[in-house]
Amino acid sequence: MKKRTWLKRAFATLFLLLLVLNCYLFFTREWESSFSPTSYATLYYPLDIPTIREWHVVGRDRLQLNLACTAEVESWSITTNGKGSQTSQGMNPSFRIDTTFSVPTMYRLIPHPEGICQEIEITVRFYPTEFYSSLGMKHDDVYIVRANVPCGKFEQYTVDDWVDSYSYVGNEGLAAADRILRDEVGIVADDPTFVRMDKLTRFLKAKLKDTGGVPKDDERWMNPWILYNEMVAGTGKGWCTQNAQVWVFWANRAGIPTRFVFGARTQDNTIVYTGHAFAECYVREQNRWAFMDLQSGTIYVTDKNGLVLNSAELFHLNQHNAFDSTLARIYAGREWERFPGITRADTIATVPFSLCNSVVRDEFTPHSILKYRRPPNVEDVREIYTGFIRDRTFLVGNLERYLFRPQLAYSFYPTEGGDTYLLRRVLFFGMCASLLVWLSLVVIERRSRRRGGISRPASAGGASL
Repeated sequence: MKKRTWLKRAFATLFLLLLVLNCYLFFTREWESSFSPTSYATLYYPLDIPTIREWHVVGRDRLQLNLACTAEVESWSITTNGKGSQTSQGMNPSFRIDTTFSVPTMYRLIPHPEGICQEIEITVRFYPTEFYSSLGMKHDDVYIVRANVPCGKFEQYTVDDWVDSYSYVGNEGLAAADRILRDEVGIVADDPTFVRMDKLTRFLKAKLKDTGGVPKDDERWMNPWILYNEMVAGTGKGWCTQNAQVWVFWANRAGIPTRFVFGARTQDNTIVYTGHAFAECYVREQNRWAFMDLQSGTIYVTDKNGLVLNSAELFHLNQHNAFDSTLARIYAGREWERFPGITRADTIATVPFSLCNSVVRDEFTPHSILKYRRPPNVEDVREIYTGFIRDRTFLVGNLERYLFRPQLAYSFYPTEGGDTYLLRRVLFFGMCASLLVWLSLVVIERRSRRRGGISRPASAGGASL
């Protein structure tokens, strides 16, 4: 009995100690510490695009692919250099290949039903073992394979995984926002992504024209629908964070999958809060994420081929000032006169990005960490804990992000994000385990006392007889 009591007290003490440590770690953590490093592939190759997990040589002249995708493809039509046709089934299609020495051959896999997902283009160049033998080398057949889709095994998310449902805004607020998009912004079902982005930017820049400034504390945790209405009414102001929050809300409601991105900086490999907030929109027509910054009026940036560029790509280009061939779709506001060919303010135009890339130049430094927020799109707590009491989504979202759903991050430098989450989870689950053991010991002790209380009168009665 004494041993059990000692164990109970030990686990109770351990639980209280771990509770104190968890609280200390939560309340003393540095700003913007809730992130976890990840790869470019995880951030920019969504599962909506067919991904070649692996490929196998199932015969000297036949390849088989192992595909992953949100869409389940029933069958594929496969052309060779645009001619002929093979047919294969399911998500593990196989097809014959040309084994002519060193001749690149392109195979196009067209999914059925047509349009269910992106077509796959694979180029194969073959070098037979006989070629190496003729040169005195013992070597297997070599297949050089290139594809227009991602290849490999890595963590992937669907585009929808990044899109907030905004259920916490409420049905009334969402319905009002949808009416504005239809009646005031003028978005219709057939609008392509670029047209939607143009329309929405023009609308929001006009509505938020004079709302720049220091936000109130409450505006750093409130949901974006209320935030937008306060800013429009003149009772609220916004930094880049508030502008990005508002854009992400409206873009998602307008049918543009959009996520919140924050560029912070490092000092001694520790993240510090000296950055810029912006967004990324998924352009389905290109199957690519596009950098978007409402505050600077940058709607999207394209390369010389017309493909939109994402934040990480601009991050890399900035290290070499390699913007010569890039163009930007912008909203020209107060500083419209410095852009060639623009004859009036408050208009949308396409200009060389080098003329309007000051934000990227200043913020996308080698020391930056790009952080990508998963839903809910509520702000990280920054010593403002009143939001925990006033807004359930803010509370749940921050606690969930603190432990289980970190903001993913991309940077040049190694960061402490992985170790940070390991420590948090060890302390949290250790606290939960100690609590469970302590409660179990309490229950066992109480049951033991009940049994002892029932058996003692019976034995006493037997002794009197």
